Amino acid sequence: MNLVVVYDISDNETRERIANLLKYHGLIRVQRSVFVGEGGKGKAYDIVRLTRRLIDPETDSLIVFVVPKTSIKEALIVGTPLNEVRPRVTIKII
Repeated sequence: MNLVVVYDISDNETRERIANLLKYHGLIRVQRSVFVGEGGKGKAYDIVRLTRRLIDPETDSLIVFVVPKTSIKEALIVGTPLNEVRPRVTIKII
C-alpha cells in the first residue's frame, strides 16, 4: 500500500512543520501540498495523530489516502512533478 497526503494549511510555519514531518516519515513531495510514500493504515493513523495537534481544524485540512501501489505506478502526470516518485516507480508523463 501507499499513502497520498494532501493538505491545505494557511499558516506558513505550520505548513513547513507538516511538510518536514511527512519527509521525516519517508514521504516524498510531488506537489507543493502533496506527498506520496509507502505505508498502510497504521502509518496513515500515525500521520493523522501527529498532524492533528498542529493544524487549526477551523481553517486547515489534511487528508491521507491509503491506496494500492498500482495507483501510484499508473499515475498519469501532466507537466513536471516537483520530485520523481521513487526511481522504482514508473511515471507516465503525458
